[in-house]
Amino acid sequence: MSAAVTAVTQRRSRPHPLVVLLRALVVLALVAALLLGLAVAFAPAPSVAPRAVAAPQPEAAPVAVAWPEGARSAGYAVAGFEGAIESWGSEEAHPMASVTKLATVLIVLEAHPIEGDSRGAEIALDADDVRAQGRAIADNAPIAPVYDGMVVTQRDLIEWSLVDSAGNAVWSLANWAFGSIDGFLAAADAWADRHDLAHTSLADPAGLSAQSVSSAADLTRIGLMAVDDPVVLATLQLESVTIPGIGYAPNTNRILGEGDVDGGKTGTLKVWGRNLLVTAERLVDGERRRVVAVVMGTITAEEIDAQMLALVESLWTGFARREVLPEGTVVAEYVAPWGARVEARTQTALEADAFGEVVPSATVAVDEAIEPGRPRGEVGSASVTELSGETRTTSVRTTGMLAEPDLAWRAAHPLDALAWYLD
Repeated sequence: MSAAVTAVTQRRSRPHPLVVLLRALVVLALVAALLLGLAVAFAPAPSVAPRAVAAPQPEAAPVAVAWPEGARSAGYAVAGFEGAIESWGSEEAHPMASVTKLATVLIVLEAHPIEGDSRGAEIALDADDVRAQGRAIADNAPIAPVYDGMVVTQRDLIEWSLVDSAGNAVWSLANWAFGSIDGFLAAADAWADRHDLAHTSLADPAGLSAQSVSSAADLTRIGLMAVDDPVVLATLQLESVTIPGIGYAPNTNRILGEGDVDGGKTGTLKVWGRNLLVTAERLVDGERRRVVAVVMGTITAEEIDAQMLALVESLWTGFARREVLPEGTVVAEYVAPWGARVEARTQTALEADAFGEVVPSATVAVDEAIEPGRPRGEVGSASVTELSGETRTTSVRTTGMLAEPDLAWRAAHPLDALAWYLD
């Protein structure tokens, strides 16, 4: 027998509206949770940018320099090796003596350069130049005989100044270049400022004044400028010059041709002593290497010559081939927010010429971000530039695949995972 369906029984079997609403909300919440879980689980993990890793410093030993005992100061520099420059002894400015002439020639050539094998400008000498000759004789300085109306070239005066150390020749050169000696001295001050030669000051073009001063550190830099100028270097290398009225005049540098020394400038002043600046070149491991060196403040010529030869000889041991970046050096790493990590390593070793502790630095370029799951591969390069300008390069590759974030990490960091949709 069927139960009678009445309005009361119908009301009892129909869910309450609040129950219906609650059930709907639960279903919606479950669907939303499912969708959210799926969104978190399948959120596309972002690519990871590289982070630079400091490469180990290459091993290098200091140079055992034979500094001259008994001298006031000394210094050396290596052409082409930035930073390979050092001085010893007194750091103060001292009289340059006739080494001043080298600075004067550089100052003049900066204002009036000579190209190639040209002899430079033609210069007509006058009575002022004859008087300058008389003053040089009175100071017991070497001279190149001149007369009023004599025509010489710019290069004549440079050669007489640097090879024979003629005091009147460098006076005439400076006077011609700047219109007066006062004009030259103003230009010399500006030149010293321009080249950051804080301890260098010229009171005359020839160095006959004890107020024409420099330091060993400054003079090594002046030496580098000298060997960088082909006109000056070629002049310093001359064994002799021919001077009208005198004839053959040998280079005042007594050690020219000894111990790889192929150029230089001497300087002597009674109130100070002897100075010597030289440049030397040697074939080292198949490469031409050039150094400059200066010794200031010794007494005898024999003493300063021996000290300079020992100083120059000691420098050659400083040249070596160094490994800048070993094979397999870690130069970058990829570290993901979820903890995955991959290294980027060099594939071959990089070497470069070095001098003592001065070793060229490697340049690393790893700019490419990588995606999780990407196989190992090339992500950049490392390079080092030789003194010759040649660049050696090796590829940088990842050591493995960057792992995807797992479900546990995603579940623990849902907001981070959802934010990836906005990247």
